[in-house]
Amino acid sequence: TFSSSTPTNNSYTEVSKTPVVQGIPLVNLREALPERFRAVFPFEHFNAVQSKCFEKAYNTTDNVVVSAPTGSGKTVVLELAICKLALDRGNENFKIVYQAPTKALCSERARDWERKFSHMSLKCAELIGDTSQVEMRRVGEASIIVTTPEKWDSITRKWHDHQRLLQMVELFLIDEVHILKDVRGATLEAVVSRMKTIGANIRFVALSATIPNSKDIATWLGRSQTNPHVPAHREIFDESFRPVKLEMFVYGFNASGNNNFAFDSFLDSKLPALISEHSSRKPILVFCFTRKSCETTAGLLANYMSGHSSGEALWPLPQVAIPVINQQLKETVRCGVAFHHAGLDIQDRVAIETAFLKGQVGVICCTSTLAVGVNLPCHTVILKGTVCFADDKMQEFSDLEVMQMLGRAGRPQFDDSATAIILTRSHHAKRYEKMVSGQEILESTLHLHLIEHLNSEVCLGTIRDLASAKTWLRGTFLSVRLRRNPGHYKMTGGISNPLQIDESLSEICERDIKLLQDTEMLTPGHSFTCTDYGRAMSRYMIEFTTMKLLLSIPRAVSMEALITILSQATEFRDFRLKPAERTLFREVNQSPLVLYPIEDAISSTGHKVSLIVQAHLGSVPFTESGEAGKLRRQLMVEKKAIFERLQRLVRAVVDCKGHDHDAVGTRTALELARAISAESWEGRATQLTQVPNIGPVAMRKLAAGGVRTVLELADKDQHQIEHLVGRNAPFGKKLLEELQRFPRLSLDLKTAGHRIQSRNSEAPVILNVAATIRCLNKAIPLWGSGKKPPLITFVAETQDGILAYFWRGSVRRLDMQAGLELTFPATLRCANDFVTCWVSCEDIVGTEVFMSLKHNLPGSVFPSATAPPYVPAQRRKPTPAVQQPPIPLPTPRENNQGYLDDFDIDDVDLIEAAEKAMSSLGSIRDRETPATAKNSLPRPRELPKTVPVSQIQQEELAFDEILAADGSYDQPQLDDAPVQLPNGKWRCNHACGGGGLTKTGKPCTHACCKEGLDKPRKRPLPKPKKRKANEADDDSIE
Repeated sequence: TFSSSTPTNNSYTEVSKTPVVQGIPLVNLREALPERFRAVFPFEHFNAVQSKCFEKAYNTTDNVVVSAPTGSGKTVVLELAICKLALDRGNENFKIVYQAPTKALCSERARDWERKFSHMSLKCAELIGDTSQVEMRRVGEASIIVTTPEKWDSITRKWHDHQRLLQMVELFLIDEVHILKDVRGATLEAVVSRMKTIGANIRFVALSATIPNSKDIATWLGRSQTNPHVPAHREIFDESFRPVKLEMFVYGFNASGNNNFAFDSFLDSKLPALISEHSSRKPILVFCFTRKSCETTAGLLANYMSGHSSGEALWPLPQVAIPVINQQLKETVRCGVAFHHAGLDIQDRVAIETAFLKGQVGVICCTSTLAVGVNLPCHTVILKGTVCFADDKMQEFSDLEVMQMLGRAGRPQFDDSATAIILTRSHHAKRYEKMVSGQEILESTLHLHLIEHLNSEVCLGTIRDLASAKTWLRGTFLSVRLRRNPGHYKMTGGISNPLQIDESLSEICERDIKLLQDTEMLTPGHSFTCTDYGRAMSRYMIEFTTMKLLLSIPRAVSMEALITILSQATEFRDFRLKPAERTLFREVNQSPLVLYPIEDAISSTGHKVSLIVQAHLGSVPFTESGEAGKLRRQLMVEKKAIFERLQRLVRAVVDCKGHDHDAVGTRTALELARAISAESWEGRATQLTQVPNIGPVAMRKLAAGGVRTVLELADKDQHQIEHLVGRNAPFGKKLLEELQRFPRLSLDLKTAGHRIQSRNSEAPVILNVAATIRCLNKAIPLWGSGKKPPLITFVAETQDGILAYFWRGSVRRLDMQAGLELTFPATLRCANDFVTCWVSCEDIVGTEVFMSLKHNLPGSVFPSATAPPYVPAQRRKPTPAVQQPPIPLPTPRENNQGYLDDFDIDDVDLIEAAEKAMSSLGSIRDRETPATAKNSLPRPRELPKTVPVSQIQQEELAFDEILAADGSYDQPQLDDAPVQLPNGKWRCNHACGGGGLTKTGKPCTHACCKEGLDKPRKRPLPKPKKRKANEADDDSIE
């Protein structure tokens, strides 16, 4: 075993009435600080670590690096730097940025500093979630911004958006800077290097655990902006400054094979002896690598204790009953042992934490998540194994995770000593010995994600050519470590002098810049800038491999293909499909509410991600009890992270497809983004859950009563709503008041002139289109949890699927009377070509309306009188915007199962839909029976006869209880003539052909219904209708 147990020396002597600890005179707050700063520090003297750093932290503006053990009070150094800035700047505006590696640490620091600095009028704000306008406003008002490296990376990538904010930053505080050696450290390194570049005069103060090469961090940061080549001030403190004596032991075991589960079981047998030797009958935390391991280990320790008398107990036994629900937990807590993980009910977790703090539970077997965010100090910490699931595979804990877990050992209010034990394989023992003794060298990880960060710097303008790229790279921590340890970065082979290192850095830059140029992220040439692809990659923080995947998405992509491709992104590698989840996902895949079931065996992370997304958007019910219930709770946690990452990917797709002028791909991505934000598919009854006080149960009741959209709900009176939902007054009245804020959009199109590009007979015509977007609400709609004005997206496309125009802006841009007029050119290549426009709220489903515009130009001005080759223009059939003078009123999309069809709307159907939009004079309440339109628009080309939109009313039967007892309902009546599909194949005989519902009322899964037949179907022979003796003539749903 390895042991590091240097005793502490907290005794002090008085020399000239000044306390001295370990040779360091302690600084008296009354003598050193103004009165308004003394309230920040609730003690009379700074301790030895704080006193040693006081001069450099408070009396200079130079950069400072402090390396000290956990619990030594080094956070005070950051607070002194804040006081120094406040002293120098007085009442002037300034910003302070504090960075920590975890959200839990950020939240803790924000709460603490909000309390400490409020009397100085220094507001503190967290910046760790989605960057909403509300959040940015709060950050703009705050003096201290508490954030993570990843979040600040996101902000600084939008340099031009937040330029004024960044220019106000004068102090940059880095907690746990030793995470540089973890994979996440690349982001921290890039962010600090970026702030050094764009900041006029920023001071850096960095805190680290005990590390041997803090000098390298000081070299990287530099003394100041004016003295970057002189290292920052550096203070180093060893383990003797730890407030609680900590003995650390590393045990390495030989085990046959590489099976981590078998090794974990092997370690269980070692625990009783180790606890007996080291715990001293004081509280113990045992960290296990899986939830199942937590439960198994707790059971084994409980069995061990039950075989011994209370006098032989290795930990205290409970004196009172502990109120827990979990049956297995009830058995173990009787013996003073509990397990704790995220899959446990919240009330059980709270009960266990409370009992542990009161001494009623002596041992908790937990996962590593307990080391973050929950304050449960103990005497003994045991790491039962050092592996975890990360990056889609089993691997060793990161240094940060290990130090967080070991940091739970030590209770200053109870003990003067603590114990930390690490159990691992023999060949890993040396690594952990170095880590716990503070002898592990800090290395950079920037090289692992260098290409992404290079791209971001190009987008920011930090890098403009190879020369500036090399200059930026030389200013990173990676450059510092390359010069000290080139072998670690695979740069052996004689590289030893600075000239060779510079040559290697040049080669790295040239290689990665070339890769970015080859994939069209950067423009070609010696001087370069970001393309729209590169800007999307930077803005949405997309990995390079994923960005290449996004660029492979085909034109006019279907929703099914888009979800399938996005689910394969490397950003989802953390969400490994576990063996215990396979059965659950097989059941989910068979649900009729999953629009795009996976045909292969459920076996990959991509399958899991796709089904989680579809299950949530389709409101697939999950079992609440048993093992399935536990899995559901964990999947809800994963769903939040998946949706956040997926939203970034979809936004990037919108940008890329917009650059490609791919209208269909742009609309598909916008629709998916809208569904993710609203947590409901477009055109399904689940959109009702967007309405406050309408949950899944009320939504099912409304759908059963024929109400499947928000606008349909808004059309009901309060008594009808209360009757359908089963609620008493004034529920309906309040709901209708809320629905008045639901955005209602309308769209009007007209021509505004035209021009011909050239006298060439093949030149297309440029049609100028004026689109007027109106909001039909009486006031600016404030919708959603934040009650904020929604953003609106507008897409215009020509008949061949080419994107003519895209606009995005706040509903506030719309004049409540006149609306907003957008004028844009559209390129028409034939006499029959026309323009279709779509408008919707960006984050709200059920708001989309569309309209088509046909020009009145003579055919002689066009190079061709025939339509261009067919390009799918839409994934399903919406109802067009109904026009009502003097203000056009919209009609939302119909509820149908068009998602099940891989093909988009047919040209003829699109024309017919456009005719209705331009000719109907009915009100919004008449949308179910619009006036019959005359053929005011010519057909673009003669196609086989198809079923018009008005004849297909595909019912969305989202829930089984909506169906009648015998499962019967009306099916659309198809013409007997063979129907050719847009892909050249022929419609099949199935009643659900073309995207309808099966006879059981479930979504169709027939391949022929999706893809069509190679040959025309045979006409079905007329058959007499069979009916029961008591059957009525009307066979619709009762």
